[in-house]
Amino acid sequence: MLSNSHCDSFLRREKIKTLGEAYLHCAIMPSKIRDRNGFQKVTSVSLSGIFSSAHQRRSFLLASCGLLLLCFLAIVWIANRPDQPPALVAFNSFLTSVVASGAFAILSTLYISFFVDPNEVQKAAVVLPQDISQNLDRIVADSVDYQISVRTGRHFRADTLQKLLEQAKRHRQPIRVDAILLDFRDASLCEQYVRFRQSATFESRLWDVEYVQSEVLATILAIARAKAEYPLLLNVQLYLSKRLSTFRIEGSSQEIIVTREDPKDFAYRYHRSHRDYAAYAHELGLIRTEASAIEIAMDVAPTEVLQKMFGLGTIPAKVIAKAEAAVGAGSPYAY
Repeated sequence: MLSNSHCDSFLRREKIKTLGEAYLHCAIMPSKIRDRNGFQKVTSVSLSGIFSSAHQRRSFLLASCGLLLLCFLAIVWIANRPDQPPALVAFNSFLTSVVASGAFAILSTLYISFFVDPNEVQKAAVVLPQDISQNLDRIVADSVDYQISVRTGRHFRADTLQKLLEQAKRHRQPIRVDAILLDFRDASLCEQYVRFRQSATFESRLWDVEYVQSEVLATILAIARAKAEYPLLLNVQLYLSKRLSTFRIEGSSQEIIVTREDPKDFAYRYHRSHRDYAAYAHELGLIRTEASAIEIAMDVAPTEVLQKMFGLGTIPAKVIAKAEAAVGAGSPYAY
C-alpha cells in the first residue's frame, strides 16, 4: 500500500509508527513531481486529505453546493423555454438527476456525520496548515492552563495571549500559563537561530541577532504587562531556554499541538487520550526543567520592566526600543 518512494522517505524522516498513521500522513501530503530542477510542490490534496480537514471539507461542501445551484438554475431556465427539442429535454433530465443525486449525497453525509463519535474525531493527529488557527482557538477556549515552548513567541504574543485573557475574564477563573522562550541573553544561540531562519526558503525577511532579541523581549513585555493588568486572572511562569528546536509545542493539560517554523507545514495535535500525548507532555516538562526561571517584574513603570528583570544596562537601548515597538505588532503567521 505504501510502496511509493515519497511515502517511504517520509516515514523514515517522520518516524511514523503505525500503518494507519502513515497512510493518513501520506494521503494528505501535497503530491510532488520531479522536473529538471528537482522536486516541485503541486498544490493538490487527496480525497483522504479533504475529509481529514475541516477547512477542506468546508471548501468541498461550498463547491458542491455551488455546482448544484448552477445545475438547478439551468433546469429552471430550460423548463421555462417555450421550445424544448428532445436533446434539450434529455439534458434537462440529466441535470435533474445530478441535482437529486448531489442533494441526496450531501444530506446523507450530514446525517451520518451526526453519529460520528466526537472522541474519535478528536484523536486525529494530523492538522493541515489552514486548520491550525482553528485548533489553537479551540484548545484555548477549553483551557484553565496553557503551556508553550517557542523561540520568539510572536504568534503567542499577538494572538494566543489575548485569547487566554479573554477566556479567563469570560469565565472569571484564573488561568496558569507556562511560557518558555529562547534565551536571548546567549548571543551564540541567537546567532544559530538566525542562521537557520536565513537558510529557510519560507522566510521573507532578513533575520539578525538584534531582531531575535527584540522579538523575545517584546513577548516578555507583553506577558509582563498582561500580568500587571490582570494579576488575579493571569498566573504566568516565564522561562528562558537554551534548547533550540524547529518545533513549537503548546497546549493545555488536555491537548497539545506541535507546529513547525514553516507556516505551510502540517501540525500534529494530541488529545490526552492519544498514545503520544504523554511523550510530548514529558518533553515539554524536560524543556521547562532545563530552562532558567525568570521572575516577572511587578509594580514598576512599563518602561522599566526589562531593566528590572534583567539588570540596568544589560540590554542595549536600541534593542529595548525595537521590543517596545514590536509589542503591538500582529501575528506573522497567516493561519
